[in-house]
Amino acid sequence: FGRFLACENYPECKNTRELEKETSVEDPEGESQKKEVCEKCGQPMVLKKGRYGEFLACSGYPECKNTKKTIAAGETRPAEEPLDEDCPQCGSKLVQKQGRYGKFVACSNYPECKYIKQETSGVTCPQCREGELVRRRSRRGRSFYGCSSYPECKFLIWQKPVAADCPSCGSSYLLERTTKKEGLIHSCPDSECDYKQVVEPVVAGS
Repeated sequence: FGRFLACENYPECKNTRELEKETSVEDPEGESQKKEVCEKCGQPMVLKKGRYGEFLACSGYPECKNTKKTIAAGETRPAEEPLDEDCPQCGSKLVQKQGRYGKFVACSNYPECKYIKQETSGVTCPQCREGELVRRRSRRGRSFYGCSSYPECKFLIWQKPVAADCPSCGSSYLLERTTKKEGLIHSCPDSECDYKQVVEPVVAGS
């Protein structure tokens, strides 16, 4: 997929490395992208080229594998939206940012402060009874809910938890899901309990 560096001792040594792309003077957008820093570790982001085009990658690779999409000419990154809420770690204001998988809330003092606010569910972890179920993302970008006490507690579920007791078996929370046939549903997480409630039914013709 282009020029690259390789060890002269090939095939005994198969080590390769990408060449950093030089950005021309006529590409001020590219210049601004090269000055970006990684929101995960604070190291500079570098412009690279892969099989699907150009992208920004952390210079701390392989310790940090963070990547970003590049900005097309004429486009700008979404502006950070300041919030009337202080960072619990350093006291600076929190801001809403646009990330790889959508919006998130983080400290405005980044990269000095790397605090990221987790989306809480209000449901106490049913396993350890100490942490709270918070929204996280897998490496593939899929949402799940895990205990805030991780890694001490590794409990997780893929469906959204709802802070409501099951009226049938008394479970401390319910699960929320949406189906094309029934609509928005709340059901019991206990496989031996058949409680299910349609919260928002599917509207005919929609």
